Amino acid sequence: MKTIGLFFLLWTAALVAEAQHFRLELLKWYNLSDSTTLQNDPYFGGLSGIEYVPKLGKWYLVTDGADSTRQSYLFEFDSLFNTWNYKRWKLNKIHSAESVRFDKADSSLYFTTELGAGKTYGEFLKLKKDSTVHTLASYQDFEDNKGFEAMALDSNRVLWGASEWPQTPNNPYCQVTGYGLNQGDTLVRALYPLDRNACGYPDNGISEMLLARDGQLLFLERCWTGERDQSNYSIRLFTTYIPKTGSDAGSQSTSLLEKNPVEVNWGGVHLDNIEGMSWGPIINGNRTLVLISDNNFNKFDRNKTPENRQKSQLIILKVLPD
Repeated sequence: MKTIGLFFLLWTAALVAEAQHFRLELLKWYNLSDSTTLQNDPYFGGLSGIEYVPKLGKWYLVTDGADSTRQSYLFEFDSLFNTWNYKRWKLNKIHSAESVRFDKADSSLYFTTELGAGKTYGEFLKLKKDSTVHTLASYQDFEDNKGFEAMALDSNRVLWGASEWPQTPNNPYCQVTGYGLNQGDTLVRALYPLDRNACGYPDNGISEMLLARDGQLLFLERCWTGERDQSNYSIRLFTTYIPKTGSDAGSQSTSLLEKNPVEVNWGGVHLDNIEGMSWGPIINGNRTLVLISDNNFNKFDRNKTPENRQKSQLIILKVLPD
């Protein structure tokens, strides 16, 4: 009887794991850089985060800043992504924003930053409806410009932040931190295994994360291939289970995440510097995943022809059962 029970549990677990996986396929893509309206906006570019809010029919995009202060700006587009009709706000007191998430509980926005002096801080910031900014938590000891690049908000009101790189060069793990909004405190830290040399150069890192279904997080790894003149990037997606928090975490203070690759059919599109990721609208019956690229305000492209410059690339993938 015990053998049968064990077999049933393993079989059930296998079914759950299978049900929780998915694959992605290119639906369409755009270069927002081709929009004349956006080309004439000196603050548009360097897009590091994207969030779609179905209830409002709005898209929110955030930049990580063009000048030396890395002042961030927030852009709002409607559900059709009409580039000739949008709103822009200067995010006072927010610099080097790398991700944006909407909280439907009070219609506020959360941001992560990787701004710091000497050693970068990873920050969770809250922008309230009255435009005031509150720092929820700060974390130290990241490499410069490699702090909290990614963020997700789960159904238990835990903000998850992930560092772009490990905290030390010889450490193979990025730090994943869970901050409880209800508790007002850090609940758990986890380790995400990262191959820094995934594309032949030590420049692979986490650039975004999302809450996936059934207790999972979706991570986006972005890797520069070493051919900066061609702006070639390798993009890979992985899922992990959400780390346990609070009393569920037991005596283990730091957990090691096990990542599983997500199959993506990119349809031959030339990928740029993808940094933002959001679930999108339902299109033709399929859930969608939307990615946005950071063109670095073309600071690496001064000697390139226009067609070879980095783009603000918008990629829409449809979600399919695996």
